Amino acid sequence: MAKDIKNEEVEEVVEDAVTEEAEDEYDFEDDIEDIEEEVGEYREHEFSLFDNPIEAITVIFMVGYAIFSIVQFINKNTIDVDFITAVEFLFGLAKDLIPAVVLLVACEIYEKLELVLYNLSLNSEYMARYQMNLLEHIYKSEEKNK
Repeated sequence: MAKDIKNEEVEEVVEDAVTEEAEDEYDFEDDIEDIEEEVGEYREHEFSLFDNPIEAITVIFMVGYAIFSIVQFINKNTIDVDFITAVEFLFGLAKDLIPAVVLLVACEIYEKLELVLYNLSLNSEYMARYQMNLLEHIYKSEEKNK
């Protein structure tokens, strides 16, 4: 019987301590959600050749140049076309399109770096606001305890 009474007292003390901590507990998840709503959300880079006017014009130019070159090759070499001439034409066409491909790659790298910079600034904003809110909570709890 004495043990039952002591156990009940201990349970009551633990429950009181837990409820006091629960009242004083800081809800970090709500804080993070509030910050995300205020500041913005992370963005991910998606590969697309038509999200930038420079890329769209370059792709249209590449397709137009390839079609023009193929039509011109067919008009010049309608009768006797050997394998070596066709391969030379294909390699020449690929060589002519290399600068356009490099421009497309550079544009995609720039877009990716731009999003990385945005996400880094967003992360620093999250951390700054989160730390300020956390410090505010600590000061409030210290004042409450005094």
